[in-house]
Amino acid sequence: MRRLAVPFLLAAVLTGCSSTEPGKPSAGDQTGSAPTTGSSAGNAPVNRPKAVDMKSVDVCGLITADAKTTLKIQSATERESPADYGEGTKSCGLLFQQPRTYGGSLYTLTNGGVDRLKRTVGKTTELTETTASGYPAYLAKNITEGSQPDSCDLYIDANDGQLLLVKMGPLIGVEAPLDGACDLSKSVGAAVGTALATA
Repeated sequence: MRRLAVPFLLAAVLTGCSSTEPGKPSAGDQTGSAPTTGSSAGNAPVNRPKAVDMKSVDVCGLITADAKTTLKIQSATERESPADYGEGTKSCGLLFQQPRTYGGSLYTLTNGGVDRLKRTVGKTTELTETTASGYPAYLAKNITEGSQPDSCDLYIDANDGQLLLVKMGPLIGVEAPLDGACDLSKSVGAAVGTALATA
């Protein structure tokens, strides 16, 4: 009798771990996919000033007139965004005033939040936790090989399962420290974070 009780008790415990509620992990979910509802971390709610849907945001509109003046941005122009950033993703290219050392873009990432970021980028690049005007954010130095320029990438946790990427790097043919690109990513991130909170 005792031999039969153990398997039944174990089955009851395992069944209790499963959940069919949307956005909640279950014992049968082996895909590791990021939840589409709930928090970006998959458990506790994320403390952010305001959740903003990255599919509907005007990404170039996050660069306000004040930000352009303060950060010496000459123009913010919408451009095509990589398809692998998710459905409805958007991009905005930033052109800085002369003399130009760094360049960059904003991207909306709609294919997963912080969990996915840690499973993908976090596997090969160190992610440093920081904030952008109250939003949780993650800074990554993206050092590449070949013709692609290095960049410093700031991922802002703007919404559950979605990120806003601020990508800055030295212009092609210009030798400049990557730390300068990181400083710029953080400054632009602070400006767009402020704009997100009032979007």
